[in-house]
Amino acid sequence: MTERAEIGKRRILIRVTAGILAVIMIAGVLLYTRTEIKVDPEPIVNKAVRLAAKQLLSDSGYAQASRLERMGEVARGLFSGRKGSEDYDLAAQIAAARGEYAEAAELTGKAIDLYEGGDQKAGELYLRMGYLRIMQQEYGEALKWLDLGIELNDSAEARLTRAQVLVNLGNPERALEDVSVYLNKAPNAENNLADLINVYEAAGDYETAVRFYTRLISATGNPEYYLNRAYCYTSLGRMDSAENDRERYGETGGPEIANADVMLGIGHMRQEAYEKAGDRFILALEENYSDPQSLYYYIVLCAYITRNYERVCAYGDQLIDRMDRGEATGNATVGMEKTTGKLKVTLAETDPASLCLMTGAAHVQLGDYDQAAASLTTCLQQNGKATYANYLRGSCLLAAEKYEEAMADFDAAIAAGEETEKSRYGRGVCRMQLGDTKGAMEDFDWVVLHGTDEELFTEASGLLSQLLNEGNMTKEKTQEDPVP
Repeated sequence: MTERAEIGKRRILIRVTAGILAVIMIAGVLLYTRTEIKVDPEPIVNKAVRLAAKQLLSDSGYAQASRLERMGEVARGLFSGRKGSEDYDLAAQIAAARGEYAEAAELTGKAIDLYEGGDQKAGELYLRMGYLRIMQQEYGEALKWLDLGIELNDSAEARLTRAQVLVNLGNPERALEDVSVYLNKAPNAENNLADLINVYEAAGDYETAVRFYTRLISATGNPEYYLNRAYCYTSLGRMDSAENDRERYGETGGPEIANADVMLGIGHMRQEAYEKAGDRFILALEENYSDPQSLYYYIVLCAYITRNYERVCAYGDQLIDRMDRGEATGNATVGMEKTTGKLKVTLAETDPASLCLMTGAAHVQLGDYDQAAASLTTCLQQNGKATYANYLRGSCLLAAEKYEEAMADFDAAIAAGEETEKSRYGRGVCRMQLGDTKGAMEDFDWVVLHGTDEELFTEASGLLSQLLNEGNMTKEKTQEDPVP
Protein backbone atom coordinates (compact mmCIF):
# COMPACT_ATOMS: atom_id res chain seq x y z
CA MET A 1 0.00 0.00 0.00
CA THR A 2 1.40 3.39 -0.96
CA GLU A 3 2.10 6.09 1.57
CA ARG A 4 -0.63 8.29 0.04
CA ALA A 5 -3.18 5.47 0.36
CA GLU A 6 -2.16 4.90 3.97
CA ILE A 7 -2.62 8.59 4.78
CA GLY A 8 -6.04 8.57 3.11
CA LYS A 9 -7.08 5.53 5.10
CA ARG A 10 -6.05 7.19 8.34
CA ARG A 11 -7.99 10.32 7.41
CA ILE A 12 -11.11 8.26 6.77
CA LEU A 13 -10.65 6.51 10.11
CA ILE A 14 -10.20 9.84 11.88
CA ARG A 15 -13.37 11.21 10.25
CA VAL A 16 -15.38 8.11 11.18
CA THR A 17 -14.05 8.25 14.73
CA ALA A 18 -14.87 11.94 14.98
CA GLY A 19 -18.34 11.26 13.65
CA ILE A 20 -18.90 8.52 16.20
CA LEU A 21 -17.64 10.80 18.98
CA ALA A 22 -19.99 13.54 17.81
CA VAL A 23 -22.91 11.13 17.82
CA ILE A 24 -21.92 9.95 21.30
CA MET A 25 -21.66 13.54 22.52
CA ILE A 26 -25.03 14.46 21.06
CA ALA A 27 -26.55 11.28 22.43
CA GLY A 28 -25.00 12.09 25.80
CA VAL A 29 -26.66 15.50 25.83
CA LEU A 30 -29.97 13.95 24.81
CA LEU A 31 -29.64 11.23 27.43
CA TYR A 32 -28.74 13.84 30.05
CA THR A 33 -31.89 15.71 29.18
CA ARG A 34 -34.02 12.61 28.97
CA THR A 35 -32.85 11.33 32.34
CA GLU A 36 -33.39 14.56 34.26
CA ILE A 37 -35.75 14.07 37.22
CA LYS A 38 -38.11 17.02 37.55
CA VAL A 39 -40.47 15.82 40.25
CA ASP A 40 -40.12 17.82 43.45
CA PRO A 41 -42.89 16.75 45.82
CA GLU A 42 -42.23 19.21 48.63
CA PRO A 43 -43.88 22.35 47.13
CA ILE A 44 -47.02 20.36 46.28
CA VAL A 45 -49.71 21.46 48.72
CA ASN A 46 -52.36 18.78 48.35
CA LYS A 47 -51.49 15.99 50.75
CA ALA A 48 -52.61 13.19 48.43
CA VAL A 49 -50.60 14.60 45.52
CA ARG A 50 -47.52 15.17 47.64
CA LEU A 51 -47.63 11.63 49.04
CA ALA A 52 -48.18 10.21 45.55
CA ALA A 53 -45.20 12.16 44.22
CA LYS A 54 -42.99 10.79 46.99
CA GLN A 55 -44.17 7.26 46.28
CA LEU A 56 -43.52 7.62 42.55
CA LEU A 57 -39.92 8.54 43.36
CA SER A 58 -39.30 6.05 46.16
CA ASP A 59 -40.90 3.09 44.32
CA SER A 60 -39.12 3.77 41.04
CA GLY A 61 -35.93 1.85 40.37
CA TYR A 62 -35.20 4.32 37.61
CA ALA A 63 -35.48 7.35 39.92
CA GLN A 64 -33.30 5.67 42.56
CA ALA A 65 -30.53 4.75 40.11
CA SER A 66 -27.42 6.83 39.48
CA ARG A 67 -27.37 9.18 36.50
CA LEU A 68 -25.05 6.80 34.60
CA GLU A 69 -27.41 3.89 35.25
CA ARG A 70 -30.40 5.98 34.15
CA MET A 71 -28.58 6.94 30.94
CA GLY A 72 -27.92 3.26 30.30
CA GLU A 73 -31.58 2.42 30.83
CA VAL A 74 -32.64 5.16 28.43
CA ALA A 75 -30.14 3.92 25.85
CA ARG A 76 -31.46 0.39 26.18
CA GLY A 77 -34.97 1.65 25.62
CA LEU A 78 -33.91 3.72 22.61
CA PHE A 79 -32.05 0.92 20.85
CA SER A 80 -34.09 -2.13 21.82
CA GLY A 81 -37.59 -0.65 21.61
CA ARG A 82 -40.47 -1.35 23.98
CA LYS A 83 -41.73 -4.88 23.67
CA GLY A 84 -42.65 -6.26 27.05
CA SER A 85 -44.24 -5.19 30.32
CA GLU A 86 -40.87 -4.38 31.86
CA ASP A 87 -39.94 -2.10 28.98
CA TYR A 88 -43.18 -0.17 29.18
CA ASP A 89 -42.82 0.05 32.96
CA LEU A 90 -39.36 1.56 32.58
CA ALA A 91 -40.59 4.03 29.99
CA ALA A 92 -43.46 4.94 32.33
CA GLN A 93 -41.03 5.55 35.20
CA ILE A 94 -38.93 7.81 32.99
CA ALA A 95 -41.99 9.81 31.95
CA ALA A 96 -43.19 10.06 35.56
CA ALA A 97 -39.79 11.25 36.77
CA ARG A 98 -39.93 14.01 34.17
CA GLY A 99 -43.42 15.05 35.29
CA GLU A 100 -45.20 13.70 32.19
CA TYR A 101 -47.93 11.94 34.16
CA ALA A 102 -50.48 11.41 31.37
CA GLU A 103 -47.86 9.67 29.22
CA ALA A 104 -46.65 7.71 32.24
CA ALA A 105 -50.19 6.51 32.96
CA GLU A 106 -50.66 5.40 29.36
CA LEU A 107 -47.38 3.46 29.40
CA THR A 108 -48.16 1.92 32.80
CA GLY A 109 -51.49 0.76 31.38
CA LYS A 110 -49.63 -1.08 28.60
CA ALA A 111 -47.25 -2.58 31.16
CA ILE A 112 -50.26 -3.86 33.14
CA ASP A 113 -51.87 -5.32 30.03
CA LEU A 114 -48.69 -7.22 29.12
CA TYR A 115 -47.74 -8.31 32.63
CA GLU A 116 -47.86 -12.07 33.30
CA GLY A 117 -45.91 -12.37 36.56
CA GLY A 118 -46.80 -12.67 40.24
CA ASP A 119 -49.25 -10.73 42.38
CA GLN A 120 -46.70 -8.57 44.20
CA LYS A 121 -45.32 -6.99 41.03
CA ALA A 122 -48.85 -6.60 39.67
CA GLY A 123 -49.76 -4.81 42.89
CA GLU A 124 -46.81 -2.45 42.40
CA LEU A 125 -48.02 -1.60 38.91
CA TYR A 126 -51.57 -1.00 40.16
CA LEU A 127 -50.32 1.26 42.93
CA ARG A 128 -48.10 3.18 40.52
CA MET A 129 -51.10 3.71 38.25
CA GLY A 130 -53.03 4.97 41.28
CA TYR A 131 -50.27 7.43 42.14
CA LEU A 132 -50.18 8.68 38.56
CA ARG A 133 -53.93 9.29 38.61
CA ILE A 134 -53.51 11.22 41.84
CA MET A 135 -50.90 13.41 40.18
CA GLN A 136 -53.53 14.18 37.53
CA GLN A 137 -56.06 14.77 40.36
CA GLU A 138 -58.32 12.04 39.00
CA TYR A 139 -59.20 10.81 42.47
CA GLY A 140 -62.00 8.43 41.52
CA GLU A 141 -59.71 6.58 39.08
CA ALA A 142 -56.89 6.72 41.60
CA LEU A 143 -59.02 5.04 44.26
CA LYS A 144 -59.90 2.19 41.89
CA TRP A 145 -56.23 1.40 41.21
CA LEU A 146 -55.16 1.89 44.82
CA ASP A 147 -57.83 -0.58 45.95
CA LEU A 148 -56.50 -3.17 43.46
CA GLY A 149 -52.90 -2.50 44.44
CA ILE A 150 -53.43 -2.66 48.20
CA GLU A 151 -55.33 -5.92 47.83
CA LEU A 152 -52.23 -7.52 46.24
CA ASN A 153 -49.41 -5.50 47.80
CA ASP A 154 -50.47 -3.80 51.02
CA SER A 155 -48.12 -1.22 52.54
CA ALA A 156 -48.26 1.53 55.13
CA GLU A 157 -47.41 4.21 52.56
CA ALA A 158 -50.16 3.09 50.20
CA ARG A 159 -52.66 3.13 53.06
CA LEU A 160 -51.70 6.67 54.03
CA THR A 161 -51.96 7.85 50.43
CA ARG A 162 -55.35 6.21 49.96
CA ALA A 163 -56.58 7.82 53.17
CA GLN A 164 -55.88 11.26 51.69
CA VAL A 165 -57.63 10.31 48.44
CA LEU A 166 -60.67 9.21 50.45
CA VAL A 167 -60.70 12.55 52.26
CA ASN A 168 -60.65 14.33 48.90
CA LEU A 169 -63.59 12.18 47.80
CA GLY A 170 -65.54 13.02 50.95
CA ASN A 171 -65.26 9.66 52.70
CA PRO A 172 -63.32 10.42 55.91
CA GLU A 173 -64.83 7.45 57.77
CA ARG A 174 -63.18 4.96 55.43
CA ALA A 175 -60.04 7.11 55.47
CA LEU A 176 -59.84 6.61 59.25
CA GLU A 177 -59.73 2.85 58.70
CA ASP A 178 -56.66 3.27 56.48
CA VAL A 179 -55.03 5.59 59.02
CA SER A 180 -55.55 2.98 61.72
CA VAL A 181 -53.81 0.35 59.58
CA TYR A 182 -51.04 2.83 58.75
CA LEU A 183 -50.36 3.55 62.43
CA ASN A 184 -50.00 -0.20 63.06
CA LYS A 185 -47.86 -0.86 59.99
CA ALA A 186 -45.51 2.13 59.81
CA PRO A 187 -42.50 2.02 62.14
CA ASN A 188 -42.07 5.79 61.80
CA ALA A 189 -45.73 6.80 61.88
CA GLU A 190 -45.00 9.40 64.54
CA ASN A 191 -43.02 11.35 61.95
CA ASN A 192 -46.06 11.79 59.74
CA LEU A 193 -48.61 13.22 62.18
CA ALA A 194 -49.02 16.27 59.94
CA ASP A 195 -50.25 13.97 57.16
CA LEU A 196 -52.84 12.35 59.44
CA ILE A 197 -54.50 15.27 61.17
CA ASN A 198 -56.63 16.43 58.26
CA VAL A 199 -58.23 12.97 58.15
CA TYR A 200 -59.33 13.30 61.78
CA GLU A 201 -60.53 16.86 61.16
CA ALA A 202 -62.51 15.80 58.10
CA ALA A 203 -64.11 13.06 60.20
CA GLY A 204 -64.94 15.55 62.97
CA ASP A 205 -62.61 13.89 65.48
CA TYR A 206 -61.21 17.15 66.81
CA GLU A 207 -60.09 15.64 70.11
CA THR A 208 -57.57 13.41 68.33
CA ALA A 209 -56.54 16.30 66.10
CA VAL A 210 -55.86 18.42 69.19
CA ARG A 211 -53.64 15.70 70.67
CA PHE A 212 -51.66 15.41 67.44
CA TYR A 213 -51.26 19.18 67.13
CA THR A 214 -50.04 19.33 70.72
CA ARG A 215 -47.32 16.79 69.91
CA LEU A 216 -46.38 18.65 66.73
CA ILE A 217 -46.14 21.92 68.63
CA SER A 218 -43.85 20.31 71.19
CA ALA A 219 -41.69 18.86 68.41
CA THR A 220 -41.53 21.84 66.06
CA GLY A 221 -42.93 25.01 67.64
CA ASN A 222 -44.46 25.82 64.23
CA PRO A 223 -46.91 28.76 64.68
CA GLU A 224 -49.26 27.25 62.09
CA TYR A 225 -50.02 24.38 64.45
CA TYR A 226 -51.19 26.83 67.12
CA LEU A 227 -53.60 28.33 64.61
CA ASN A 228 -54.92 24.95 63.47
CA ARG A 229 -55.26 23.68 67.03
CA ALA A 230 -57.20 26.84 67.86
CA TYR A 231 -59.62 25.96 65.07
CA CYS A 232 -60.12 22.50 66.56
CA TYR A 233 -60.76 24.07 69.96
CA THR A 234 -63.40 26.38 68.45
CA SER A 235 -65.04 23.36 66.82
CA LEU A 236 -65.14 21.72 70.25
CA GLY A 237 -66.56 24.88 71.84
CA ARG A 238 -63.46 25.31 74.03
CA MET A 239 -63.09 29.01 73.36
CA ASP A 240 -60.75 29.77 76.28
CA SER A 241 -58.21 27.29 74.88
CA ALA A 242 -58.73 28.71 71.40
CA GLU A 243 -58.07 32.23 72.70
CA ASN A 244 -54.85 31.05 74.35
CA ASP A 245 -53.63 29.44 71.13
CA ARG A 246 -54.45 32.59 69.20
CA GLU A 247 -52.24 34.57 71.58
CA ARG A 248 -49.42 32.05 71.23
CA TYR A 249 -49.81 32.13 67.47
CA GLY A 250 -49.30 35.88 67.51
CA GLU A 251 -46.38 35.70 69.95
CA THR A 252 -44.56 33.12 67.80
CA GLY A 253 -44.78 35.21 64.65
CA GLY A 254 -47.91 33.80 63.03
CA PRO A 255 -48.56 35.83 59.87
CA GLU A 256 -52.31 35.36 59.52
CA ILE A 257 -53.40 37.02 62.74
CA ALA A 258 -56.47 38.60 61.13
CA ASN A 259 -57.63 35.16 59.94
CA ALA A 260 -57.15 33.89 63.48
CA ASP A 261 -59.46 36.60 64.84
CA VAL A 262 -62.07 35.89 62.17
CA MET A 263 -61.96 32.24 63.18
CA LEU A 264 -62.40 33.10 66.85
CA GLY A 265 -65.26 35.41 65.99
CA ILE A 266 -67.13 32.62 64.25
CA GLY A 267 -66.35 30.31 67.16
CA HIS A 268 -67.89 32.81 69.58
CA MET A 269 -70.95 33.07 67.33
CA ARG A 270 -71.41 29.32 67.55
CA GLN A 271 -71.41 29.70 71.32
CA GLU A 272 -73.90 32.58 71.00
CA ALA A 273 -71.35 34.95 72.54
CA TYR A 274 -72.22 37.63 70.01
CA GLU A 275 -70.61 40.58 71.75
CA LYS A 276 -67.24 38.79 71.88
CA ALA A 277 -67.71 37.72 68.28
CA GLY A 278 -68.32 41.27 67.12
CA ASP A 279 -65.25 42.52 68.98
CA ARG A 280 -63.10 39.88 67.23
CA PHE A 281 -64.42 40.83 63.79
CA ILE A 282 -63.68 44.51 64.45
CA LEU A 283 -60.18 43.57 65.61
CA ALA A 284 -59.67 41.63 62.35
CA LEU A 285 -60.63 44.76 60.41
CA GLU A 286 -58.07 46.77 62.37
CA GLU A 287 -55.48 44.10 61.52
CA ASN A 288 -56.05 44.83 57.82
CA TYR A 289 -58.08 41.75 57.02
CA SER A 290 -57.79 41.19 53.26
CA ASP A 291 -61.54 41.45 52.53
CA PRO A 292 -62.85 43.98 55.06
CA GLN A 293 -66.34 44.27 53.59
CA SER A 294 -66.82 40.53 54.10
CA LEU A 295 -66.87 41.03 57.87
CA TYR A 296 -69.24 43.99 58.02
CA TYR A 297 -72.25 41.72 57.75
CA TYR A 298 -71.13 39.66 60.76
CA ILE A 299 -70.41 42.78 62.77
CA VAL A 300 -73.86 44.16 61.99
CA LEU A 301 -75.53 40.83 62.77
CA CYS A 302 -73.79 40.40 66.14
CA ALA A 303 -74.49 44.00 67.10
CA TYR A 304 -78.16 43.70 66.11
CA ILE A 305 -78.60 40.55 68.19
CA THR A 306 -77.06 42.28 71.22
CA ARG A 307 -79.11 45.44 70.54
CA ASN A 308 -76.03 47.55 70.04
CA TYR A 309 -77.86 49.73 67.53
CA GLU A 310 -75.15 52.39 67.36
CA ARG A 311 -72.68 49.78 66.13
CA VAL A 312 -75.24 48.38 63.69
CA CYS A 313 -75.71 51.80 62.14
CA ALA A 314 -72.00 52.64 62.06
CA TYR A 315 -70.96 49.50 60.18
CA GLY A 316 -74.20 48.96 58.31
CA ASP A 317 -74.10 52.44 56.79
CA GLN A 318 -70.49 51.87 55.68
CA LEU A 319 -71.32 48.61 53.95
CA ILE A 320 -74.43 50.04 52.28
CA ASP A 321 -72.24 52.84 50.97
CA ARG A 322 -69.84 50.22 49.56
CA MET A 323 -72.77 48.46 47.93
CA ASP A 324 -73.94 51.72 46.38
CA ARG A 325 -70.44 52.06 44.87
CA GLY A 326 -70.78 48.61 43.35
CA GLU A 327 -68.37 46.80 45.65
CA ALA A 328 -69.05 43.14 46.32
CA THR A 329 -70.25 42.05 49.73
CA GLY A 330 -69.94 38.70 51.40
CA ASN A 331 -69.72 37.05 54.77
CA ALA A 332 -66.62 35.17 55.84
CA THR A 333 -66.65 31.52 56.83
CA VAL A 334 -63.72 29.63 58.30
CA GLY A 335 -62.79 25.98 58.00
CA MET A 336 -59.98 23.53 57.40
CA GLU A 337 -59.18 22.59 53.82
CA LYS A 338 -59.83 18.87 53.67
CA THR A 339 -57.09 18.33 51.10
CA THR A 340 -54.33 20.23 52.91
CA GLY A 341 -55.37 20.42 56.56
CA LYS A 342 -54.66 24.16 56.61
CA LEU A 343 -56.94 26.81 58.05
CA LYS A 344 -58.75 28.67 55.30
CA VAL A 345 -61.09 31.66 55.35
CA THR A 346 -63.52 31.56 52.45
CA LEU A 347 -66.25 33.92 51.32
CA ALA A 348 -69.86 33.06 50.76
CA GLU A 349 -72.42 35.28 49.10
CA THR A 350 -74.69 37.00 51.58
CA ASP A 351 -78.07 38.68 51.32
CA PRO A 352 -77.53 42.44 51.04
CA ALA A 353 -81.21 43.03 51.71
CA SER A 354 -80.96 41.57 55.21
CA LEU A 355 -78.05 43.88 55.99
CA CYS A 356 -80.05 46.91 54.89
CA LEU A 357 -83.06 45.70 56.83
CA MET A 358 -81.11 45.36 60.08
CA THR A 359 -79.47 48.74 59.54
CA GLY A 360 -82.80 50.38 58.85
CA ALA A 361 -84.40 48.77 61.89
CA ALA A 362 -81.51 50.00 64.06
CA HIS A 363 -82.01 53.55 62.80
CA VAL A 364 -85.70 53.23 63.70
CA GLN A 365 -84.71 52.20 67.23
CA LEU A 366 -82.51 55.29 67.48
CA GLY A 367 -85.27 57.54 66.15
CA ASP A 368 -83.35 58.47 62.99
CA TYR A 369 -86.29 57.99 60.64
CA ASP A 370 -84.85 59.67 57.57
CA GLN A 371 -81.73 57.49 57.55
CA ALA A 372 -83.87 54.47 58.38
CA ALA A 373 -86.10 55.12 55.38
CA ALA A 374 -83.03 55.43 53.14
CA SER A 375 -81.64 52.07 54.34
CA LEU A 376 -85.00 50.38 53.96
CA THR A 377 -85.38 51.76 50.46
CA THR A 378 -82.05 50.15 49.54
CA CYS A 379 -83.29 46.93 51.10
CA LEU A 380 -86.38 46.90 48.90
CA GLN A 381 -84.27 47.69 45.84
CA GLN A 382 -82.18 44.62 46.63
CA ASN A 383 -85.19 42.42 47.35
CA GLY A 384 -88.68 43.62 46.54
CA LYS A 385 -90.16 40.74 48.55
CA ALA A 386 -88.63 41.92 51.83
CA THR A 387 -92.03 43.18 52.92
CA TYR A 388 -91.02 43.68 56.56
CA ALA A 389 -89.04 46.62 55.18
CA ASN A 390 -92.31 48.01 53.80
CA TYR A 391 -93.80 47.94 57.29
CA LEU A 392 -90.76 49.63 58.85
CA ARG A 393 -90.46 52.25 56.12
CA GLY A 394 -94.16 52.93 56.37
CA SER A 395 -93.71 53.60 60.08
CA CYS A 396 -90.84 56.00 59.34
CA LEU A 397 -92.86 57.85 56.71
CA LEU A 398 -95.79 58.04 59.11
CA ALA A 399 -93.54 59.62 61.74
CA ALA A 400 -92.42 62.11 59.08
CA GLU A 401 -96.11 62.83 58.31
CA LYS A 402 -95.75 61.58 54.72
CA TYR A 403 -99.11 59.88 54.86
CA GLU A 404 -99.67 58.92 51.22
CA GLU A 405 -96.22 57.34 50.88
CA ALA A 406 -96.61 55.60 54.22
CA MET A 407 -100.00 54.22 53.25
CA ALA A 408 -98.51 52.64 50.09
CA ASP A 409 -95.97 50.79 52.22
CA PHE A 410 -98.62 49.64 54.68
CA ASP A 411 -100.73 48.41 51.75
CA ALA A 412 -97.79 46.27 50.54
CA ALA A 413 -97.14 44.89 54.03
CA ILE A 414 -100.80 44.02 54.59
CA ALA A 415 -101.06 42.31 51.19
CA ALA A 416 -98.07 40.14 52.12
CA GLY A 417 -99.41 39.37 55.60
CA GLU A 418 -96.44 41.17 57.20
CA GLU A 419 -97.06 42.72 60.64
CA THR A 420 -100.72 42.93 59.68
CA GLU A 421 -101.97 44.30 62.96
CA LYS A 422 -99.43 47.12 63.16
CA SER A 423 -99.71 47.84 59.45
CA ARG A 424 -103.51 48.03 59.71
CA TYR A 425 -103.20 50.45 62.58
CA GLY A 426 -100.61 52.57 60.71
CA ARG A 427 -102.71 52.62 57.58
CA GLY A 428 -105.73 53.63 59.65
CA VAL A 429 -103.82 56.64 60.99
CA CYS A 430 -102.78 57.60 57.45
CA ARG A 431 -106.38 57.34 56.21
CA MET A 432 -107.57 59.36 59.15
CA GLN A 433 -105.08 62.14 58.43
CA LEU A 434 -105.99 62.09 54.72
CA GLY A 435 -109.72 62.47 55.50
CA ASP A 436 -110.73 58.88 54.63
CA THR A 437 -112.84 58.36 57.73
CA LYS A 438 -114.59 55.23 56.47
CA GLY A 439 -111.30 53.54 55.55
CA ALA A 440 -109.72 54.55 58.86
CA MET A 441 -112.65 53.14 60.81
CA GLU A 442 -112.38 49.84 58.91
CA ASP A 443 -108.70 49.50 59.83
CA PHE A 444 -109.21 50.44 63.49
CA ASP A 445 -112.21 48.12 63.72
CA TRP A 446 -110.07 45.24 62.35
CA VAL A 447 -107.39 45.91 65.00
CA VAL A 448 -110.00 45.93 67.76
CA LEU A 449 -111.63 42.69 66.58
CA HIS A 450 -108.57 40.65 65.49
CA GLY A 451 -105.52 42.20 67.17
CA THR A 452 -103.57 40.78 70.09
CA ASP A 453 -101.47 43.81 71.04
CA GLU A 454 -103.12 45.42 74.08
CA GLU A 455 -101.52 48.80 73.50
CA LEU A 456 -102.68 48.90 69.87
CA PHE A 457 -106.12 47.71 70.98
CA THR A 458 -106.37 50.68 73.34
CA GLU A 459 -105.09 53.14 70.74
CA ALA A 460 -107.35 51.79 67.98
CA SER A 461 -110.39 51.76 70.28
CA GLY A 462 -109.79 55.37 71.26
CA LEU A 463 -109.38 56.54 67.64
CA LEU A 464 -112.38 54.53 66.55
CA SER A 465 -114.51 56.13 69.29
CA GLN A 466 -113.16 59.53 68.30
CA LEU A 467 -114.17 59.02 64.68
CA LEU A 468 -117.59 57.71 65.68
CA ASN A 469 -118.17 60.72 67.95
CA GLU A 470 -117.03 63.11 65.24
CA GLY A 471 -119.38 61.39 62.82
CA ASN A 472 -122.30 61.64 65.22
CA MET A 473 -121.56 65.27 65.91
CA THR A 474 -121.46 65.98 62.19
CA LYS A 475 -124.72 64.13 61.73
CA GLU A 476 -126.45 66.04 64.56
CA LYS A 477 -125.13 69.33 63.25
CA THR A 478 -126.45 68.49 59.79
CA GLN A 479 -129.89 67.69 61.26
CA GLU A 480 -129.99 70.94 63.32
CA ASP A 481 -128.92 73.07 60.38
CA PRO A 482 -130.63 71.57 57.34
CA VAL A 483 -129.59 72.88 54.02
CA PRO A 484 -132.25 75.39 52.77
